[in-house]
Amino acid sequence: MSLQVNVKDLLSNLYHNRGVVELLFGQRDHITVNELLGRDDITEEQYRKLVSLDILYEYENVVSLNDAVVAMFEDFMEIGEVTPGFINDYINELKRHIRFYQDAREMRFLRSIKKYLKRINSTLTREIIKLQKNVDDTYKNESNYRIKLQKLEDYREKRDTIIEFIRQTTTIVDETRSLFNITNDTELFGIVSSLKASLIENLDFLIEIQTDITDFINKIQYQLDVYKKAQRLKEVKDHGTLHFKTNFREIVSNINTLKHNGHKTPKTKIPIDFLYSDEGHVLCKRIAEKYKITRLMVRGLADKMAGNFKDKGLEQQIKLDTEKLVERFLNQTKANLFEYLMDYKFPKAIGTVTFEERLSLFVEIAMEYQNQLDFKYRLQYHDYTVENDVKKRLGYTLILPLKDKPKKEKATK
Repeated sequence: MSLQVNVKDLLSNLYHNRGVVELLFGQRDHITVNELLGRDDITEEQYRKLVSLDILYEYENVVSLNDAVVAMFEDFMEIGEVTPGFINDYINELKRHIRFYQDAREMRFLRSIKKYLKRINSTLTREIIKLQKNVDDTYKNESNYRIKLQKLEDYREKRDTIIEFIRQTTTIVDETRSLFNITNDTELFGIVSSLKASLIENLDFLIEIQTDITDFINKIQYQLDVYKKAQRLKEVKDHGTLHFKTNFREIVSNINTLKHNGHKTPKTKIPIDFLYSDEGHVLCKRIAEKYKITRLMVRGLADKMAGNFKDKGLEQQIKLDTEKLVERFLNQTKANLFEYLMDYKFPKAIGTVTFEERLSLFVEIAMEYQNQLDFKYRLQYHDYTVENDVKKRLGYTLILPLKDKPKKEKATK
């Protein structure tokens, strides 16, 4: 560090600035100097002191914690990136001190053997916990599919590396079992017994992790394939191929589907038409109550018709008049469909029809009566004013009445 500091000063600074430390530990690469100094729990003088003590780093106006502080928190909480290399170092040190003890039979080497056996046991458990957490976090939080797949493949390699270290540790313990028995050390016997049980348990955990990784990779690959197909379908839709060059709409409208919302279908096959009836609705309501599906419980049986049903059916009356409106439009030649709807005078019983409602009616007619309309596929523009005198421009497709094409005369024989 830049200044001479003892443990007491270090702990004191970490405690007094615990809010800042917590923030930087949770968001490591996104906090700027201005954002940090804008907090109420740190002053510029305290910030400069933390930087001088190397507790904080500043690079290109981004603040981060010292890597040693981050590693200390991660090791204590058993989180962070998986680092199986430590296990390899402990195994090499264990082998070295076993050779020393075989040559000298001194207690200092036996103490080192116990120490590294404990470290291997604790480090294996910690690395497996970190591996499981990183696999879950990667699958849930990583947004890029390719990076997600690459990370899961890397974790699969680290899982295989940990399994290899477990096998090496098991081999060392089995080969030196006679040496451990000669020592008659009860503490060493307890450490070895605990290590053996832990190795078996850790292997079971690693098998579960491998199953999760394989399952996640298969799901990601399936999602990626679905995304590519949806992307291609969107490109086809944007070009209007499905709508204008195929009978896609007719096929979809003839499909009578029933969504089960992820629940298993009953074993008894029930006709779809029966489910659309009132008796079928009663049956669906019972199933909805059993599985707590509120979406199927919305529609109820029809009650008696109210006396003022004519007033309530005004919206349906508008829909019924649409056909007459289209007939009037087809019989004129002065205006296109958009201009015709903007200037059309609706009956007084309907009331005021807003610009948004006329625009919605334009889209509805264009979709439902496309066979009777002539789409020019040229954009026209309509200027209008919204609140606060803000002027806007709307582009719309030029649609004219479809003229009857003269039939071709049959060729004379």
